[in-house]
Amino acid sequence: MSDGDPDRSTVCPRCGVGCRLAPAGADGRATGRTGPANPNGRLCPEGINALEGISGRLTEPQVREDGTLVPVSWAEATSRVVDAVETTVEAHGPDALAFLGAPHSTTEENYLLEKLARTVGTNNVDNRARHCHVSTARALDARLGWPATTNGLDDLTEADVVLVVGANPAARQPVAFNSFVRPAVDDGATLVHVDPAGNRTTRLADLHVAPRPGRDALVLDLLCRRVLAAGDADRAFVADRTREFASFAASARHLDDGAGVDAAGVDPTTLDRVAALVGSADRVAAVVGTGLEGDDGDPAAGTAAAPNALLNLLALTGNLGRPGTGIHVFRGPPNEQGAVDAGCVPDRLPGHQPVTDPEARARVAAEWGVDPPATPGLPAPDLLSAFGETVRAAVVVGENPAIAKRDPDWVRRQLDALDHLVVLELTESETTAHADVVLPAAAGTEKRGTVTNLDRQVQALRPVAQPPGDVRTDFEVISELGRRLSCASGGFDYDRPAEAFVELTRVAPPYAGLSIDQVVAGGQRWPADTGSTLYRERFRTPDGRVPFVRPPSAPASRTDCVAGLRLVVGGRTGGRDEDADSRLRLHPSEADQAGVGADDAVTVSDGDLTVRTRVSPDPSVRRGTAFLHAVLADPFVRAGTTTVSIEPADPA
Repeated sequence: MSDGDPDRSTVCPRCGVGCRLAPAGADGRATGRTGPANPNGRLCPEGINALEGISGRLTEPQVREDGTLVPVSWAEATSRVVDAVETTVEAHGPDALAFLGAPHSTTEENYLLEKLARTVGTNNVDNRARHCHVSTARALDARLGWPATTNGLDDLTEADVVLVVGANPAARQPVAFNSFVRPAVDDGATLVHVDPAGNRTTRLADLHVAPRPGRDALVLDLLCRRVLAAGDADRAFVADRTREFASFAASARHLDDGAGVDAAGVDPTTLDRVAALVGSADRVAAVVGTGLEGDDGDPAAGTAAAPNALLNLLALTGNLGRPGTGIHVFRGPPNEQGAVDAGCVPDRLPGHQPVTDPEARARVAAEWGVDPPATPGLPAPDLLSAFGETVRAAVVVGENPAIAKRDPDWVRRQLDALDHLVVLELTESETTAHADVVLPAAAGTEKRGTVTNLDRQVQALRPVAQPPGDVRTDFEVISELGRRLSCASGGFDYDRPAEAFVELTRVAPPYAGLSIDQVVAGGQRWPADTGSTLYRERFRTPDGRVPFVRPPSAPASRTDCVAGLRLVVGGRTGGRDEDADSRLRLHPSEADQAGVGADDAVTVSDGDLTVRTRVSPDPSVRRGTAFLHAVLADPFVRAGTTTVSIEPADPA
């Protein structure tokens, strides 16, 4: 990452796959470079346009004077931030501070932000990345050892069955899908898609299981029951590498199959076929997305039902610890994994070490010269709720909490209730409108550092574009704040991001042994020297075994799925694929029942909120559900709506 580095490629900032791209040509479009995640050098449409100019860039620091943001020097703006932090700590204590990072910032920037929070005395630090896959990550952490994908993307090409659950990688991560999943299918692998609504991924699938929303765990439990009944469990793997099998098997065998199938709303014959495939295949790999989140359970404790049910199925059939097996967490933002790895979370130090672990705190203190606090901080949603009460000042880096999935008027009131709000951002946003200090930040294509992609590949960023005006990187800004605020002598004296990365390798166990030279040369996957497949010999648990988790003794009631249409929310994709179409997708039978056809205007309502759109009948959407793109569904999501009704509307 030195200025003399001849390689001018960088990592695409649009998603978590980690494709490499080169500077824009004369037409302003990026070109792909061969990398670990895009071995053919391909880019998706989002990547090709990743270097498009960002309109409305902030170019100079601003502070609020008499209700208006006015330009000031960096020195004045930085002093204003330092004063805000110091006066807040003096008046209310360090836990009156909140620090919010982002998965669009580099790993080093997230590392410095959490280090700043902890050296001033609080664990109130979080980032949006942690919430996207919290159930899956915590289940992986608790049962296998690391909250991350178990296998490299290239391992997918060795799978006999690819089980995609709650994800649409053909649309969300098309380069990864076309570089690894599609070749596996072309080579004879069977693709099974478990999702309430058919989508682009379903087109390639051999089998589509469309459960009622929120019933993924039940489907996976039913598959386990069938594998056990058929005698297809991998007895050697179960005996040598698992524990608590007997209680799990007893619960699975006693699961009421008929009631379960009815509650899940799936075809039992299709389940039989999937169970036979998974039970007989040598290598089964699972690809999961955010659709796996949200089933019954306690996500914060790692007890969410669906991720645990999937881990049960893979452990039962011996599909962990080998190439072509395991769980691939297909993350969204470009550095979602790295932000969490860096410890930008309220309950974990860098490297996923609990803040309550004395040994972990001692390791960090030896490096920082400061003892990090031992009590977990508040997660971002709770911090937002505490604004203006126990939390009096917030430093927000690359995030926009004003568009949180909460009532927008309430969120605005919470932001205004703060004594001090500092925002580092690229452009004006809903959050900067409430800020007391706004600092202009560089984009990912304008800076150096590292990011970690969805299969734990650490890669180097290089600037391929120039930032406008008097813009600084998050790294430069947080370093300066750290020098002014930290009680640790020399704790933030970095000349470049590579120095912070080397420090991270000393305090974060999964990054131990990583080489900045290898990262710059082409990338390196953590943990060092383990290859692409984790857990080949043992799991990172006290006894080296993966524990089974008992499924519920009875399937959940289906009554919440028949009152109205169950709302299914699609992801955000920037408006460049079919799921970004702002239409209501319904099964044709539901459309007929409502008396509407293709392109007809309708209102979608939960009784309080109403959204107007047009209908797109789609047989791949399961009966009893209504599928809306995230942008259209936002009011319902903020209100916690789960079911909606539809009515014909007068044409606009």
